[in-house]
Amino acid sequence: MFVRDGGLMMTVQTLTLELSNLMAMPEPVVIRKGMLALIAKEVRLAEQEIAEIRERYDVFSKEALFQAIQTGVVPEHPAWEDYIVWKNKEAHIAELRRMAEKA
Repeated sequence: MFVRDGGLMMTVQTLTLELSNLMAMPEPVVIRKGMLALIAKEVRLAEQEIAEIRERYDVFSKEALFQAIQTGVVPEHPAWEDYIVWKNKEAHIAELRRMAEKA
């Protein structure tokens, strides 16, 4: 066991074993389900950030944001940064989904 914030913290191995016993499922299944839950959470957070950018600029796609920047409908700063974040989040989501499909 490790000590954290004045309290005891289980090792990953102990936690996995205890969850496995509690849930009556093999440890690899517990680990896989946990990883898939983490991936799903990360996808939701990235999608939420994209939704906030959509709302901020009242656009539906990153291409529409790009066009709005190019035509001066929205100020370049911080729109360019948000456009880059949007592109990166989409790539991140795609990679996470690829990993989840292989799990």
